[in-house]
Amino acid sequence: MFRVRMVAAAIVGMSLLGPLAPTAAHASTAMAPKITLRVLSAFGGGCPAGTTDVVPNADNTAFSLAYSQFRVYGGDYKSCRVVIRVAVPQGWTYAVYSVINRVTPNLSYSGSARLQMNAWFTGYPWNASDDNSIYGPRTTLWTSASNAGVLTYAPCNESFDLNVNDTLRISGPVSNSAELIDTDVRASTIFNLVWRRC
Repeated sequence: MFRVRMVAAAIVGMSLLGPLAPTAAHASTAMAPKITLRVLSAFGGGCPAGTTDVVPNADNTAFSLAYSQFRVYGGDYKSCRVVIRVAVPQGWTYAVYSVINRVTPNLSYSGSARLQMNAWFTGYPWNASDDNSIYGPRTTLWTSASNAGVLTYAPCNESFDLNVNDTLRISGPVSNSAELIDTDVRASTIFNLVWRRC
């Protein structure tokens, strides 16, 4: 349902989710409804208690999951599974049309990083996956995206739980590392939405 592609890493002078907003082909309503988000659970080495957050962007056309301590060093890996309750107002439905992952690496010539992400909603047939690697030397933001070929809208007037599994692996000496977050805008994984009335 989703295909993975690499996207540009450098985003200068723009807001957190502005460059990831819907294109004309995915244009949502002029005033998107308010989305309500709550982390129900988070467990794994990449997300110790109290280090995971989820917030909508200003116009509710996207929301971001952020890990504040998901850093991995060479020769190791960490994982995290997060469950997020997603609720929208009566009379509206939405589809996720892309998922953006953002990693800040610090890799030498001998280092590499591999990110694996799976996301799905409990109760309806939507899922996304991402499996990408980069190789050192690299210290600039690494961004990749899963894009929907076909939009799958959630059933109207229901809340659903979003499940997100992330695994980050780093190869090479321990001096290599990567953090599953954009340290400038504090976003790890971004879910871009398109809205419609029921």
